[in-house]
Amino acid sequence: MKILKKGVLSTFQDHGRFGFQTIGLNIGGVMDNLSFRLLNMILGNHSNEAALEIHFPGPHIEFEEFCFFAMTGADFNPTLNQKLLTKNKIYKAKPGDQLVFKHKSIGERLYFAVKGGLEIPDWLNSKSSNAQLNFPEFSQYIALNNKVEIAIDCTKYGVSFDHDYTSKIIRFVPSFEFDKLDFDSKNNLLNSEFLISKNSNRMGYRLSGVPMILIESMEMVSASVTKGTIQLLPDGQLIVLMADAQVSGGYPKLGFVIENDVSKLSQFSPQSKIRFEMISYEHAVQIMLQTEKSFRLIKKSIELREKEN
Repeated sequence: MKILKKGVLSTFQDHGRFGFQTIGLNIGGVMDNLSFRLLNMILGNHSNEAALEIHFPGPHIEFEEFCFFAMTGADFNPTLNQKLLTKNKIYKAKPGDQLVFKHKSIGERLYFAVKGGLEIPDWLNSKSSNAQLNFPEFSQYIALNNKVEIAIDCTKYGVSFDHDYTSKIIRFVPSFEFDKLDFDSKNNLLNSEFLISKNSNRMGYRLSGVPMILIESMEMVSASVTKGTIQLLPDGQLIVLMADAQVSGGYPKLGFVIENDVSKLSQFSPQSKIRFEMISYEHAVQIMLQTEKSFRLIKKSIELREKEN
């Protein structure tokens, strides 16, 4: 597979690099975990098979061998030899075919993978790019682990697990420091809109809104943080940590965005407006269980269709 044009910020990603936070190495991995899981499920790959996380304008890809591929996440109106494709479906490519992303319709990150996987260097049990270390470097040539001769024909039907882009609600579970906010700040956090700043990236989404105020100033010792943590910055503004978040921080933690909504948030563009909804830990667990049930049903549906073919 040859990359004729790299596009903007195309990186290799999987679930991330776990187990090394104690030495200061962040987890990294995909921003939109739900779209990534769906992608490998559609292709019948291992659940942690690395994919290309693509921003717009995307890369211009030329296939050099027969393979099956799919895309999930954002809709960048991809075309194969000028024929418009649909996400959440498998397509077959032959040598010389070219995949181009025409324009962005919705979402910020598209996920692309091939059946069988991509040949990407493994480092510390992960193939995820680490921007700070520039590893692995994005190559113009990407080899395929392509040993697959057949794949289920998903062009006849779709498999969907799309985010609800019409809803700007981001749900979170409160942490201990939430109660350190004064009454007006709590009310504003739960009832005001926040603008995603242009100064946002894979490390964190900075938000602009009514400044939050603590009942009294706090001297805090640095503690562990992770993707989804809502931190209160010294200027009273908020930041939601994302996939490339640091492993520790000393700012007050107001809560933790649930996994589903971290994925949804990653597909919102700068200058988008969001609102927070506080939910209980028990409710968050119910959402997680329902999500897992949905994925099991999708997997079962794919398996049944494979048997029919």
